[in-house]
Amino acid sequence: MKLIKLSLASCALLAFAVACNNTQPAQNANAGASPKAAANSATPAPAATPDELAAAAGDYARSCSNCHKADGTGGPWKDEETGKTVKVPSLREHGLKDPDSELAKQIAEGGDEMPPFKSRLDKGRIDNLVRYIRREFHGRTTTATGAATPAQPSH
Repeated sequence: MKLIKLSLASCALLAFAVACNNTQPAQNANAGASPKAAANSATPAPAATPDELAAAAGDYARSCSNCHKADGTGGPWKDEETGKTVKVPSLREHGLKDPDSELAKQIAEGGDEMPPFKSRLDKGRIDNLVRYIRREFHGRTTTATGAATPAQPSH
């Protein structure tokens, strides 16, 4: 019974401290411990790592999303200059079984009614764009060298 009262008092004190500081409480394994013990065992939150493919996300938004849509689903797209409607493939399905090198070649050289992007994007940016497509639309992560692995589920 004494332990329950101590835990309730600790929680109330923690809630009061959070309300006074207007911050979120850290997830702490010692939540039921005394306030002094909880304060001593708190560790700072890890620094957020920048998204290494943020530039590729920008390249996708500028160069790809007009036809393939922001979510990669593709679909019919009308060329305003020619008036021709093109069926743009879904990046969620297209290229799943192709190696990264084939996807990079398609982006660089175009084909199948897709324009080439090698004059707008250098090889490194195209490689990162492939990694971005693999991560966002194929559920895989790739290293800078191109080795693909299944994406880790987020919890």
